[in-house]
Amino acid sequence: MSKRTHRSGARSSRARQSPLYPGDPDADATGHRQARLERILLEELQTLIRDEAADPALDGVRLVSVHLSVDDGHARIGYVVQAALAAQRQVEGASRDALARATGFLRARLASLLELKRLPKLSFTFVGVQEPGASTPGGEPWHE
Repeated sequence: MSKRTHRSGARSSRARQSPLYPGDPDADATGHRQARLERILLEELQTLIRDEAADPALDGVRLVSVHLSVDDGHARIGYVVQAALAAQRQVEGASRDALARATGFLRARLASLLELKRLPKLSFTFVGVQEPGASTPGGEPWHE
């Protein structure tokens, strides 16, 4: 057998051992972990804002989604605010500023609640305003 034949066979066997091989059951573990971490972050952040945040500008803020970056270093969090549609611009600015002020507090509390090597940086994205009594974008009724 020539070296060329032997080497090409070695490459294909290494490719089959790779965790990114399409049929590998471990390849989906990363996706499950990320989805689970997104869900945990969303639940913990919702609880912290609802129960522990003292800023009155955060009243009516409801987190609706968390999207982690591929390396889990950054979390983009979507939120809605319960208010009249006519006050959308004013509510957006007030809630954005309040969340920016609360980011350090939220990260510190998350660090004490979750056992992660590296806590993601948090950034908040305004999704919209919700009329009182309306359901959230996920279809859940509004609960305060």
